Amino acid sequence: MSPQGREADSVTLEVPGRPEYLRLARLAAADSGTRADLSIEEVEDLRIAVDELTYALMGDEPSDAMLTLRYTATKGLVEIHGSCAAHGEPLVVSDLSRSIIGAVASEYDLAEDGGTRSFRLLKRGRM
Repeated sequence: MSPQGREADSVTLEVPGRPEYLRLARLAAADSGTRADLSIEEVEDLRIAVDELTYALMGDEPSDAMLTLRYTATKGLVEIHGSCAAHGEPLVVSDLSRSIIGAVASEYDLAEDGGTRSFRLLKRGRM
């Protein structure tokens, strides 16, 4: 059981590394935010953060890499882990993207380690 007294709901999603599939990542984020009882504004913040972070991992060029996302929702909190095989150019995130993510996420980490790119995102509700 979570500290809030409710078991965490977890979902794993794996999508092809092409920009047109990233909308599924946003949709799953919105669903997780709703299950965590986040406000409408907080759910939208979560969608924006996932959009920026998945784009950072995948870029705008189609890839053969698969993007794996694990969404965990408990009351008032969503945690999302994303990862994919590194491909193409090194991982670079613009200052604008970092500002956007920082404004809408409670916490986040973005990394490239060897052959894997990954992120961890936390969104807490205002309870």
